[in-house]
Parts: sequence; C-alpha cells; structure tokens
Amino acid sequence: MRCQRCGTENPAGKIVCTRCGTRLRATSGPVAVTDRPEELMRWLRADLVRLGVVTVIVATGALVLGSLLR
Repeated sequence: MRCQRCGTENPAGKIVCTRCGTRLRATSGPVAVTDRPEELMRWLRADLVRLGVVTVIVATGALVLGSLLR
C-alpha cells in the first residue's frame, strides 16, 4: 500500500507507513487483521513469547529489589 503522505510503498498489512509513520488505513469501520489462520497463530505465538519474557524480567527485578531492601 502506498503512503498518501510520502509516497513510500509499504508491505501489505501495514497500518502505518514504515518511513513517516502516517496511518495507512481509514480509522472508521472494522479492519481485518488477516485471512490466514497460520499467520494469526504466528503473531499470537510471538506475542505470548514477548509476554513471557517481560514477565520473567519483571519477576527477576522484583526479586532483586526485594532482596536489596531487606
């Protein structure tokens, strides 16, 4: 999809321009994420991995701070 602001050609499925950050889709109405279940599952797995990593980092930080404050 071509950006209306800077003219950059963006990959299909992008919501904002990779060059200038302008929103590529209209904000009104529902936007389909994907029609391919395997792509949706890949995104879901990646989000779950990120959530797990953040949880481990926060828990580790809490343990370290808790042990320093004793």
